[in-house]
Amino acid sequence: MQYITALVEIAGEDAKHVNMYVTVSLTSILVTLTQLPFSKLLGLPLALRIILVLGVGIALSGAALFFRYVQAIHRARMALVRCLASANARHARELWAGSAGVWKYHSGEYIWGLRLTVAGQGIMACVVAYLLLAG
Repeated sequence: MQYITALVEIAGEDAKHVNMYVTVSLTSILVTLTQLPFSKLLGLPLALRIILVLGVGIALSGAALFFRYVQAIHRARMALVRCLASANARHARELWAGSAGVWKYHSGEYIWGLRLTVAGQGIMACVVAYLLLAG
């Protein structure tokens, strides 16, 4: 029972951590688009405006993949809670880390979510840096 309870807690902590990634990514997108003067954004060369839109789209895609990963964690956590009633630690381990585990089937969402979020944020940071340096 303690093992299953620990898995439920770990799944909850994992979900909180990844939700933080989603929140930070979406917040930085909103801050970039709402706090920069719209006239400056429109004054950017066309190529940089396209790059900014691509950066926002890439970062949003990363956040969406993280969200899908969190959904998988949530479903696994609920299945782990059901294992508490039967005290089936073997099944709980399989759900979390076995061949049918969350990481086995959803690691790509996490990894690509991280890659796309970092890439999108980096692209947006370059455009903001251009705005700051260009005056």
